[in-house]
Amino acid sequence: MDTGEQTYPTLTKALPVLVKNNIHPKVDEKAQMEGEMSRYKWNVVGERRGEGGAEITSRVFFGEPGPWFNKMQMDGDKTTIFHDVDGSVSEYPGAFLVKEDNWLLRHPDCIDVPDWKAAICSGRYAQIYIQTRNPANLNMHIVKDEYPDRPLTLEGALGKKKHYQQFQPVITLAKGYTIHWDQVAPAEVTIWLINFNKNDWINVGICYPQGTTFTVIADIHNRLTKQTRKTGVFTRTSQRDKIQHSYLARGSYYWEEDTGLLFLKVKAHNDREQFAFCSAKGCERVKITAIIPKGSPPSNCMAQAYPRHSEMPVVDVPMPRKIPNPSSEHFLEVRLESYNTRFFHIKEDFAFTEVNSRKLYQPEDGVQLTVIDGHDGKVVENKSFRNSILQGIPAQIDNYGRLVTRGSWTKVLERLGADKSIKLKDKLAFVGFKGSFHPDWIHLEVDADRAKIHQVLPVPVVHKMKL
Repeated sequence: MDTGEQTYPTLTKALPVLVKNNIHPKVDEKAQMEGEMSRYKWNVVGERRGEGGAEITSRVFFGEPGPWFNKMQMDGDKTTIFHDVDGSVSEYPGAFLVKEDNWLLRHPDCIDVPDWKAAICSGRYAQIYIQTRNPANLNMHIVKDEYPDRPLTLEGALGKKKHYQQFQPVITLAKGYTIHWDQVAPAEVTIWLINFNKNDWINVGICYPQGTTFTVIADIHNRLTKQTRKTGVFTRTSQRDKIQHSYLARGSYYWEEDTGLLFLKVKAHNDREQFAFCSAKGCERVKITAIIPKGSPPSNCMAQAYPRHSEMPVVDVPMPRKIPNPSSEHFLEVRLESYNTRFFHIKEDFAFTEVNSRKLYQPEDGVQLTVIDGHDGKVVENKSFRNSILQGIPAQIDNYGRLVTRGSWTKVLERLGADKSIKLKDKLAFVGFKGSFHPDWIHLEVDADRAKIHQVLPVPVVHKMKL
C-alpha cells in the first residue's frame, strides 16, 4: 500500500475525504453474497425480509451489467428491495436496502453503499400491480413527484404478445406519482393494491390524450374463487383537492386536461393479515376504462406535469440509529455537504464533513481535507486551507472566485479515484482513496449550488474480487 505524502486538492468550499491504508491490501476471497440472482422480470416484494446470522463481511450486491446479470434492465433488477429487520446486514436495524438508482424508494437521508450498488433507506413501502389492456405491448414510466427528473421505466412482467401486461413497481406510501407510456395510453388500466395495510394510500396521475373520457370503479377480487365484487364508483370532480376525500363506496377523480393527467387517490379500506399480500376480503383494485380518441399520439405527459406537480422531498420515517460495532470489520458513515444558503438578499456558503456522527465544520472558503485511516476508520487529520494560501489559485479561479472546469490540480483528484472526465463547479464533495487500487465506493459530486455525499465505507478497506 502506498503510504506516501498527503495530497490537498484546491477548490472553493470543497470537502474532500481521503481514506489511506497503512497495511498492505489483501483480496477478500471469503466475501459472501446475500440475496438472489436478479434474472427475474418481476420477482420482488416490498415485504421481503432479511435477518440473523450475517456478519458485516457478508456482501450484498444488487448487480451490474455483465455476464452474471445480463444488462440489468429487467423490472426485477430495477425494483429490488429487502427489509433488514435486525440490522445484521447493514448495521441499521429496521432499514430497507434498495437499488441505488430507484428514486421511487429513496429520500434525502438514504445512505449510499456504492460497494453494493445499493442504498440504505427508511420508509413505509408497498407495491402496486398495474395491469394494462389494449394495447398490452407498451412500456411504462413511473415518476415520484419528489424526484421528477428520476423516472423509472418498466417493460412489464409478461411477454409483449400477451393480451394484457402487468407492471409491478414497489412504491413509498403516502406519496404522489405520475404514470406515462411510450405508446398511446391503454384503454383499460387496473391498479392492484399489494401489501397495503388498511388506510394506506398513494396519489396517482395517469397520462391520457386530450379528449379522453373515463369510467372508474373500485372492486375486490378473490383470487381463490376468481370472483370480483364491485365496491365503489369514482365520479369526476372539478377540484383536485377533493380526490383526498374518497370513501369505500364513493371516490373522486380529477381530469386535468391541459396536462393530460387523470388524478385519483388509491387507498386500502380493509385489514390485511401479516404475511398476506392482499386484504382478508380479497385484492382491492381500482379499474379505469378509457375511451381514447383515435389517432392519439404517445401518452407521455412528463414535460407538462413537472415542475407544476413537483413536491419537496420529505423524510416520513426517520433513519434508524446505527448499531455500535466494536469489531474490527464494520461500516464507517461519512456525510459531506457544501451548499449555498439565502436569507432575502444575503447569500452565504455553508459546508461540513461528518464522520460517524462527529461534525467538522468548514469556516472559510477553500478546502477542508479529512484524512481517515483505512485500517480502523479513525480520523487521522482534519485541516482547512483558505483560498488565499492555496497554491495555483490564480490559474484556477477567475476574478469572480469561480472555478474553471479543468486544471492541473484535477489530476490529484484523478489519482485518488475521480473520473478523468470531471468538470468542476463551485461546490464539490469527494470521497477518495490513496492506495494501489480504486474501491467501488469512491464518489465525487459537483454542483453550482449544492454538493452532497452520504454513504458508508467498509472498514478495513480491502481489495474485493470482481464477479
